[in-house]
Amino acid sequence: MKRTLTAPATLRRTACAAAVVAGFAAVAAPPASATVTGIDIAPSASFGLHPYGTTCSYTVNVTVDDNSKKVYFFEEGQGPSGFAEATPVDGVASATWVPSRTDITYIYAVQPDAWPETRLPVSVGSGIDTGSGCIAL
Repeated sequence: MKRTLTAPATLRRTACAAAVVAGFAAVAAPPASATVTGIDIAPSASFGLHPYGTTCSYTVNVTVDDNSKKVYFFEEGQGPSGFAEATPVDGVASATWVPSRTDITYIYAVQPDAWPETRLPVSVGSGIDTGSGCIAL
């Protein structure tokens, strides 16, 4: 039985070539774009058939991986002009959301040059703001 052993010099050349290729790949790669990594709505006192109601306000929080770019918030069908924009601090951007209509099924958050946007499903009913909570019918 014949065994073939790879010489240490061959292994060093192979490892060196792999490192050079990896280095070129890292230099040639496009810069990472800003990304919204999570979205949620802070808990609030809502009662009724839906968790959210028109005329009531909610705090939407998003986490991001780039504090240097604003976050744009918008409802389904609203487009990127949205209901708010905020500058992130320590990886979090927040905005106040008052649902504009009852047929909204998603809210979105996005940073410039990032795609896709991040979305959160919502169920909105006709709201009655009681001052300390919301009744969403």
